[in-house]
Amino acid sequence: MTDTIHLKAQLQACRSKEDTFKTLVTLSKTLPRLSAEEKIEDNKVKGCESAVWLIIEENHGLHHFKADSDAKLMRGVLVAILSLVEGKTLADIQQMDLKAELAELNLSSYLTSSRTNGVLAILEKIQVPKQ
Repeated sequence: MTDTIHLKAQLQACRSKEDTFKTLVTLSKTLPRLSAEEKIEDNKVKGCESAVWLIIEENHGLHHFKADSDAKLMRGVLVAILSLVEGKTLADIQQMDLKAELAELNLSSYLTSSRTNGVLAILEKIQVPKQ
């Protein structure tokens, strides 16, 4: 998993929409693919323009995430999101302003209204997991 500080520096260094796109596509390659068995309806995030799957596992109070998408750009966005929350407690994750954290990563030009809805659905699933 890419660490937040390195990822933030990478994305903030982008000077154009094309740079950001290339960086997100490069980041997308670092996200391990989910197996067909993991790409089930229960793991699918509702409200995303592209297909997105998110698996949340808790181990000793720490949350670990696996995610995948059929869209390269969204996979890059998932790397950015997961770098913010990986290995944290639910209480820590719920106290974070994830929207503000993502805004600092220079992604606004890629978050079209429909993509933003998908990202918000992902953030909600991360911050308010099913019991």
